[in-house]
Amino acid sequence: MNNRGVYGQKLGDHFQLEDAPAIVTRSLKRSEIGVTHIRCRKPSLTSSIPAEDAYLVAFQIEDCIEHELWINGRGSGKLPLFAGQTSIYDLRVDPIAFVRETSNCVMYYLPKTAFDTLAEENHASRFSELDAREGRPNDDPVMAALSAALIPAFQNPDYASQLFLDHTTLAVASHVAGHYGDLRLPRRTVVGGLTERMERRAKDIIDANLTGEISLALLARECGLSSRHFARAFKQSVGVAPHQWMVLRRCELAKELLRSSPLSLAEIALACGFADQSHFTRAFARLVGMTPGAWRRAS
Repeated sequence: MNNRGVYGQKLGDHFQLEDAPAIVTRSLKRSEIGVTHIRCRKPSLTSSIPAEDAYLVAFQIEDCIEHELWINGRGSGKLPLFAGQTSIYDLRVDPIAFVRETSNCVMYYLPKTAFDTLAEENHASRFSELDAREGRPNDDPVMAALSAALIPAFQNPDYASQLFLDHTTLAVASHVAGHYGDLRLPRRTVVGGLTERMERRAKDIIDANLTGEISLALLARECGLSSRHFARAFKQSVGVAPHQWMVLRRCELAKELLRSSPLSLAEIALACGFADQSHFTRAFARLVGMTPGAWRRAS
């Protein structure tokens, strides 16, 4: 994929990394969000990133004590980063970092167009900028919780559905825009959730794509809503988020196959859209309370 923003290997090159895995979502019109796992295991001085109207928001997985930062050529001295902290880097002001030891973090690439789109889709006042605080770290429990949910997707990318990735990165962008910026998204409750027609249409699309992938943006577009509005309305109407509903439906299909077919557990896993038998077993047991094999024997 030829990404336009600074994420994935394009960002990894600035850290002199041979591998920089990324997650990319496009739940917002005219914009993409890229999340990169940056893991340095030797001293590294980042190269200059071409200026653009965008931010890198870093969540620290491990302590990075020996760390220094320069902004527009001006050094900040030692700036230790501790596990669980969040830092923001404004790509308009040439942030350059020196890591003397190991560093392990995820970095969210958030272009200004993402915040502009959030404001437009939610009829909010225009977004101006984030307070990057010169890259100084913050303790942010919301970012910690969202990142903790997302990080396993780098270890097992086939286990994370596109709906889940879209939902989580959209939540990150919304939180960052309001907590560190001046974007005030409406908190009003979606009265009545989805209409009956919208709910039926969304569920039909999910059912038709149980063995593949589907984006939050597509579901929202089919209902004539923004991704954020759709996600909230769907949960209000159905009781769970769209990605959770997809897992529930996959497990319902699995029950039918467990009950009526001679297929093996591995074959049922693939037929229902799970990455493999292990993924299937964990998801099924979490929802049903017993493993697929035990459920088949009991039924």
